Amino acid sequence: MKTSSEKGVSKGIRILQVIVGIIAIGLSIAVIINPGFGIEILVFLLSLTLLVVGIERVSIGFLPYIKKSSTRISNIVLGGLAIALAIIVIAFPIFTIGILVTLLALGLLFIGAARIVHGIFDKQTSKWSRIFLVAVGILSIGISFMVFINPLVGIFIMTFMLAVNLLIIGIESIVHGVSGKKNLASSETTTSTN
Repeated sequence: MKTSSEKGVSKGIRILQVIVGIIAIGLSIAVIINPGFGIEILVFLLSLTLLVVGIERVSIGFLPYIKKSSTRISNIVLGGLAIALAIIVIAFPIFTIGILVTLLALGLLFIGAARIVHGIFDKQTSKWSRIFLVAVGILSIGISFMVFINPLVGIFIMTFMLAVNLLIIGIESIVHGVSGKKNLASSETTTSTN
């Protein structure tokens, strides 16, 4: 049986899920209305991630329990590089967007090629699945070339993917918060301990 404090925490988490969901949906709508905002979010998240990782690596390099000097130096150097990249991302957002678009195009190119190879050579998969894999591969490669030719297409794809992901995350978070349902694994753990 749950205590009142456990119920309070559960209710607090549910409220937090609803709030996070509303924020995610709001961000999704903002990205759909203004795609430039989506690019700013991507650049901000990239710079923030690099900065946090860099600070963490440098901090680890100075921890007293790390005895090997090569480990210390590599952590400090890699952390410094990550911090420098974060500063570059903040200082040159257009350059960063160009790199993100190029990585998107390369990713689509490799995914497309892998799908085509898988569709052609995997004899254990059904004929329709293989045709579908090849078609998706060709589509991915086509989009990749479109992104290489016109980077604005890549920017649109990135912002669209960000908006859709934020929308899905927001809806899922609100549904979990309102319904109050737990994962099956955590429910089984709770019932087995009672």
